[in-house]
Amino acid sequence: MTSGIPVKSKIGKTELLKISPFKEVIKPTVPHKHAGYFELIVLSDGAGIHQIDDESYEVAPPVIFFLKPGQTHCWDFTRIPKGYVMLFKEELLTADQLAIIYNLNTVMRLTDDEAYLQLLKLFCDEYRRPETDIKILTAYLRLLIQKTAILAHQIDEPPASALYYRFKSLLNSSEPGSKKVQDLAAELDTTTQHLNVICREAAGKTPSMMLNERLLQEAKTLLSATERTIKEIAHLLHFSDTSHFVKFFKNSTNLTPGAYRELVIARR
Repeated sequence: MTSGIPVKSKIGKTELLKISPFKEVIKPTVPHKHAGYFELIVLSDGAGIHQIDDESYEVAPPVIFFLKPGQTHCWDFTRIPKGYVMLFKEELLTADQLAIIYNLNTVMRLTDDEAYLQLLKLFCDEYRRPETDIKILTAYLRLLIQKTAILAHQIDEPPASALYYRFKSLLNSSEPGSKKVQDLAAELDTTTQHLNVICREAAGKTPSMMLNERLLQEAKTLLSATERTIKEIAHLLHFSDTSHFVKFFKNSTNLTPGAYRELVIARR
């Protein structure tokens, strides 16, 4: 069973990172996901709307957009965009850098844009060199993450347990609603009790709370970005019946799924 939202991949299975200039075209995209990698988008020009999950963000350069695996997004530009897009997998990162990226905001205003954009250009030029080395590219990536952390005032975020980041990665890559906490704990070769302690220490939440947050976000996205019926969405999210889905959604938002969809439509 799929989530109902198309999954696109702009990076090969064996690739660990990729950087390129942002496509300078005005063409609305349909809501889609990117699985298995992070996406850092830096725009120096352009205008329009960037829809991420169930939120709409104005494209007001210079700006940074950061997407984690599993997030849904689409573009609707009104002015030709310019900038860079960087894709990377977490295998290249240290625990300190994982702490940074998992705490980065979705949108960050870019103030020192000249130096930051120059670094991106150097990174892109190096990536395009036929004889480049992955160690050099990884050094550029890690430097950019540190620079981004400074811009976002998150340089002092302490790293959490490596198990916590593995759990976050698994949570993002798993189909929402398809697994329980004990399933994820088994995949991580740990106990639910230990996973509970790790998540509470790192995020102040239980694994179950984080699982439900992910499930709720997917429900909101399906309600706002697709025309699927409430019954279809309940089925996609692995609820035993529609009434259980409605109860879960209302307990979390104080709105029924139908009322939430009407509210989203009214805001557009």
